[in-house]
Amino acid sequence: MKGLVRLRISWIAVGLVGFSLLLLLVMLWPLAYVFWLSFTPGNFLRPPVHEWSLRWYQIFFQSPQWTMGLKNSLIVAAMTVLGSLVSGGCTALAVTRFHFLGCKLLAGAVLLPLFVPAVVLAMALLPFVHKLGIWGTHFSLAAAHSLWSVPVVFLVIRSALDDLNPDLEAAARGLGADTFTAFRRITLPLITPAMAVGAIMAFILSLNEVVMALFLSTPAIETLPKVIWPNLLYTLTPLVAAASTITMVLTLLGLTFSVWLLRASFKTN
Repeated sequence: MKGLVRLRISWIAVGLVGFSLLLLLVMLWPLAYVFWLSFTPGNFLRPPVHEWSLRWYQIFFQSPQWTMGLKNSLIVAAMTVLGSLVSGGCTALAVTRFHFLGCKLLAGAVLLPLFVPAVVLAMALLPFVHKLGIWGTHFSLAAAHSLWSVPVVFLVIRSALDDLNPDLEAAARGLGADTFTAFRRITLPLITPAMAVGAIMAFILSLNEVVMALFLSTPAIETLPKVIWPNLLYTLTPLVAAASTITMVLTLLGLTFSVWLLRASFKTN
């Protein structure tokens, strides 16, 4: 009887694994198909069969508009990472290490942008950045992207701080270190993997964000998703597939590095 039950459980497990793999393939197929399309030698969105070409990648890197879009995306993403680490990290540290009136309210308020539609945030920010005179700048886009990046960084770093034994800092202070030295020598190295993961996630979110860019960017400052958008609507060519593949590769590299950092931190702990 026990053997029959185990056999049934094993078949159920195999079925669940098979269904999960099938679902994963269905979800990843559009990404693989875009990657395939980007190597077509023709002018139409037809996957190459007999002949593959790097033609559209050459056109991408020879076009000032597309390369400038990629450059602007990287600049905005880097600024977003810096702002998110400072804001999200400091907020996480304040919530986990200090007890003050409104602590829980602050922790909840940081997460609010995640529940607001992107269009609403963009429309609300547009007159604000106009009034400040920063519309169409890298800073305005980075600040807008940080609305989503800060909550992610906050959650990642807060989780790392919650898992950290507070007695380590207390022991360091007991040995003569001041608060700042104890944080710099003990806490900061231990949460560095979490900060790196949060930074990568902020980079990925900024790199792929399009709604904010549609409202807050100008022809002089366009991110890559903003350049892709009108081409998707009016001039759909394999160049869009090549640009999307470049963004996808950067995203996958970031995700792979995040997974590696998490595994390394788990092994260390």
